[in-house]
Amino acid sequence: MRIKRNVFIFLVLTILSCNASAQDDDFGLWLDAFANKKIQSSEFSLYGEFFTRNNNRSIDRVSIGLEGDRSVFRFMKIGLGYLLMNKNNTDDYELRHRFYTHAKFKWEVYKLRFSLRERYQVTRYPGYNLESPEYLNYWRNKMKISYEIPSCKIKPVIGVETFVLLNKTDLKRMDEVRYSVSALYPVSGTSNVEFYALLAQMADLHQYILGVSYLIDI
Repeated sequence: MRIKRNVFIFLVLTILSCNASAQDDDFGLWLDAFANKKIQSSEFSLYGEFFTRNNNRSIDRVSIGLEGDRSVFRFMKIGLGYLLMNKNNTDDYELRHRFYTHAKFKWEVYKLRFSLRERYQVTRYPGYNLESPEYLNYWRNKMKISYEIPSCKIKPVIGVETFVLLNKTDLKRMDEVRYSVSALYPVSGTSNVEFYALLAQMADLHQYILGVSYLIDI
């Protein structure tokens, strides 16, 4: 048990100290909550997000979203969603609309659970001309690995997510990479809380995040 705990702590410290020489560093807090409802082979989620930035001195965005998934195979789900964001853009808030579709895969090996999510998203924002909105198109790839520790309620999770920008450039490029470690704890039979640390690497910014997610099945 001590060895597993030390490995988990080592992963956290490695991610938080990775590439400390970035041109700009920032710190923020992320809070999000998910309410999930299963209906036969489908699942619907209502969720909210609250993100800070500027070393936790200003709000980055407040969002609310709706997502639907449907199982097509035992190991695969497909879905789509919508997210309404109130985004802080140079101290002036603007509404952004995000539409996305995704495929989710999961499989287990011994006590390891692997999950993969492939998402295509389009985000509409005002831009310089309110009558001619701008769009950002991304392909996002997210892999997570969790481990079931015998006789322990806490489940450690590691993850990596990549963002490939598909427009606004002549060539497709990797625009952002996120590394995360987290601990998932069951509060009750229908709810869980997840504490996580995340490093988001961008071309001119490294953002260090501490976050809490609350998930409940209704």
